[in-house]
Amino acid sequence: MAHILVYAQRTPQGIHPASAAALCLARDIGSERGATVSAVCPGDAGRADQFVIGAVSRFGADGLTFLGPAGLKPLQERLHPLLVFLPHTEEGLAVAETLGGAEALWLQEPEVEWERLASITAIVAGTLPWYELPAIIDAEYDNEASLVDLPEWVARLEQHSGRGPLRHFAREDLDQATRAALASIGAKPVGPEYLDQHTAGTLLWLGGADQPVPAALASRGPGARVILFPGENAEVDASWTRADWVLPGAWPEAVKQLHSELWKPVIV
Repeated sequence: MAHILVYAQRTPQGIHPASAAALCLARDIGSERGATVSAVCPGDAGRADQFVIGAVSRFGADGLTFLGPAGLKPLQERLHPLLVFLPHTEEGLAVAETLGGAEALWLQEPEVEWERLASITAIVAGTLPWYELPAIIDAEYDNEASLVDLPEWVARLEQHSGRGPLRHFAREDLDQATRAALASIGAKPVGPEYLDQHTAGTLLWLGGADQPVPAALASRGPGARVILFPGENAEVDASWTRADWVLPGAWPEAVKQLHSELWKPVIV
């Protein structure tokens, strides 16, 4: 049987939004191709693993393996998967390098010509996951999963929803239509001095091509999220690894997406 492997990156909210979107895409491809969708995640966090198990179950995985220090490479060599999906994050791209590198895909909608995808693809989340399945799968553990060093927040057994204050950072010459859209969703403006203090809630980044997401936000608090709005005609950039979502389109229309009922559980 064919296999699709999806790297489920741990976050305090469960798994990274790009891993969630990748699982949904893998579920669609797996159903069409007759392939098994296998999620993988590093380490053994005990009870905290339930957050990961619940997330990968909802988004379409058939199985989940918690990996040891050897990582994904042995599983790739054993299964010869049809596709491998990883999040376009610092962690995900580091794993991709052990497999030979990945091509980036900015996933903006469910419909993708999957036959054209690279065998190892790094997903940028430009959409919310489109599956919410009820079944809970059983997880397996590599014999050495407990040897993986995990982030400190994992041991606290907390699940940070990412909810909290909604703020935005934007260039000074921001157009009035975008300002109105931001005001309509209750996003409060912040300046550069705030970036080192982003420890909770969601920050909307509208910096433009000449103001990419800064390195300071890469080390933000575990309960904090970033949504990047790169504007029209944007192309995947290395700084996008610092964002949870990258939403396409002209700024006023892109910001208005957050009015959707689907986004409210994420940012409100």
